[in-house]
Amino acid sequence: MSSIKTALPKRAAPALHEIERGMALRKCRKCGCMKEALDAASRAFRNAEEQDIRELHQTIEDYRTAMEPIAYDCIGCKKCWGADAIIQLAGSFEEVEPSECSSDGGLNFKRMSSAVTCSWPPHPGEYIVGDPSGSVAICTLSSRELPPKLIVVAEPDLAIAGRCDTENIGIEKVVLNLLANSHIRWLVLCGVEAQGHRAADAFLRLKERGVDANMRVLEAASWRPVLKNLTLVDVARFREQIELVNLIGETNVSKIVA
Repeated sequence: MSSIKTALPKRAAPALHEIERGMALRKCRKCGCMKEALDAASRAFRNAEEQDIRELHQTIEDYRTAMEPIAYDCIGCKKCWGADAIIQLAGSFEEVEPSECSSDGGLNFKRMSSAVTCSWPPHPGEYIVGDPSGSVAICTLSSRELPPKLIVVAEPDLAIAGRCDTENIGIEKVVLNLLANSHIRWLVLCGVEAQGHRAADAFLRLKERGVDANMRVLEAASWRPVLKNLTLVDVARFREQIELVNLIGETNVSKIVA
């Protein structure tokens, strides 16, 4: 794949730079995030008034041709080139609206383990269950290595530890799993946040501000914090039942469980 030209139209340049960097990585060429970014760029550039932007449409089509079969919707990379490209496009082209990472309405997470024989948690995810009667849940955001370490060293109060990469489907599953266990009263947010998705920020705003009539988390800085699979009752219950502990960015296990 050849590099895009350096003299780019100002309105298109930020998104194109994100796309170019992402397309250099095989993991991005197999990711639904990048596919959505290329689809959005194709529409925006094709319909642009400026000729120099319309001429870039072929560049995007070349990138689309270079994509490999999609292997996953989103794998929660610390830096998500596809998500950041759509953010740039949405800021410059009115016809582009950020959309969810998942094109089919759900992420294909692998459930790591479960020590319980009951039906909790009801929704699949990448988590490890501790003591279901515990009052604490820990969300490690995009940090994959933390949940097993936390389960080993945490006090018996830890009910579950797992990841959440996305500000929409990921948060929905966390909320529904927590609401299904009335023992849980605390959600610790720790680990490294995935750039572009900003799931931790969406959690904080959800607790503080709630959602609007369209189920969009108010004042969230993330890509598309729309919780279409939750109800207003779910949101109200979450805000009432769960207290958040902000340790965002912390990866030291001993400090997290202190």
